[in-house]
Amino acid sequence: MRKTGGKSGHALVVTRRLASLWIARDPTSSNRAPMDSNILAGAESHTWTVAVKTTLTLVSLMIVTKLYLAWTKGIYKGSKQMHGKTVIVTGGNAGIGKEAAKELARRGAHVILACRNMEKGQRAAEEIFVDTGRTVAVKRLDLCSFKSVRQFADEILNTEQRIDVLINNAGIFPDRIQLTGDGYEECLQANYLGHFLLTLLLTERLKKSAPSRVINLTSSLHHVGTTHRLDEQARGTPPWLTPTLAYSNSKMAMVSFTRRMAHKLQAYGVTVNAVHPGIVNTSIADKESFMTFVLRCLYNTIGKTPWEGAQTVVHAAVDDRFTHDTGKYLVDCREAWMNWRALGGQEARKVFETSVGLVGLNLDEVQKLF
Repeated sequence: MRKTGGKSGHALVVTRRLASLWIARDPTSSNRAPMDSNILAGAESHTWTVAVKTTLTLVSLMIVTKLYLAWTKGIYKGSKQMHGKTVIVTGGNAGIGKEAAKELARRGAHVILACRNMEKGQRAAEEIFVDTGRTVAVKRLDLCSFKSVRQFADEILNTEQRIDVLINNAGIFPDRIQLTGDGYEECLQANYLGHFLLTLLLTERLKKSAPSRVINLTSSLHHVGTTHRLDEQARGTPPWLTPTLAYSNSKMAMVSFTRRMAHKLQAYGVTVNAVHPGIVNTSIADKESFMTFVLRCLYNTIGKTPWEGAQTVVHAAVDDRFTHDTGKYLVDCREAWMNWRALGGQEARKVFETSVGLVGLNLDEVQKLF
């Protein structure tokens, strides 16, 4: 008999053994052979070892991450009051927005919750009253409808003499790419375009109320976002656009908008800053998808509470520093690095001008605001 050796011999042995195992596992095979119990036991033992090691590694990583986030999370400890200040919070009926509204009301501010769902808004107002003894107003605002944004802005301008702080908090994480009644990609309109229009419509009142502030909520995912071909993104046409990318892009647009508005309004005593609240356990996604399920598991494991997530928002709304500091990206009550693309004046200008057209405003008229 010819002896096999070297790599080819080992390969032949392995091939024969695998073939033997395959035949043994195949109940329809006429050549079925007895199962090699030692090999099967070894394979099962190896699989179990890998599973245990993987699980322990993941658990260890989550524990370390949780401890790190707990150690670095920013809690605002300032005691400054907000009596006589008017604060608008979009999406103030739940999550971060509700907790920020509650804390600002506790400090004496006149708070207006701008909510799409009035029933949820009223429930939030009742909860805030029970917790703080302060009454907050609730007004309807659907950021996915430019008509609703204009109606809300008109109502505010007719009823409020001051706007000291505008907190653009509301946002969604989409389960799919779909268009609003205005014909724009839902996530971009809810997270960015609606707030863009609202802020411009209220700019004159913000200037008259100076020193005043605009706070735009964004996300660390803006670092992987892009505002390239924003007009096409707004219509949901790029084939590469996914729900996660749509969310990231909307947050990148918000950071770019922050930088541009900070530059334009600095001379008028209006500061504009962006806040990343961190990984927060909120109901940002109304509909369940695989991605939102993964995010929910992540948030439940290592996420902040909504109260913790609201701390940097309160910091930006209250602290004296932000009477002057503008164009910043804040994380855990500290300044952090933003996407370098947002720093470029030319790109921010292009995004701003494109957005003006998308929301139906006249660029020449908008320029007169500044």
